[in-house]
Amino acid sequence: MATKKQDKASNYASGTYASVKGGECPYRSSWELAYIKHLDSNPDVASFQYEGMQIAYMSDGRTHKIVRYIPDFLVSMVDGKTILVEIKPVRRVGLQKNLNKMAAAAQWCAEHNATLEIITEVELKKLGLI
Repeated sequence: MATKKQDKASNYASGTYASVKGGECPYRSSWELAYIKHLDSNPDVASFQYEGMQIAYMSDGRTHKIVRYIPDFLVSMVDGKTILVEIKPVRRVGLQKNLNKMAAAAQWCAEHNATLEIITEVELKKLGLI
């Protein structure tokens, strides 16, 4: 069951969802909520965490500022595989700040034998979630 609130200024839905596989799960968009429900109903998913980890990375090569990236989902599959999931609109995937985050996520995945999945509205539509 989802508890929702609508941010009228940004048109985003947010709230919490009582997930079978992720516990009391906050969400910040209708896309995240749809994906949470998808994870709950997918028999191949053992469990997941919403924003359950941080990845430190250099924000750019000039300032050497270390920042933290918090992926949307860390998914544990029944077969033992781990998937790091980021949900982003297609129009934002190519922004430099997101490319930096995805490079850090890809490196983390390589070091932890995990897979990175970037889910956009294209994938959500293919899954029938939006």
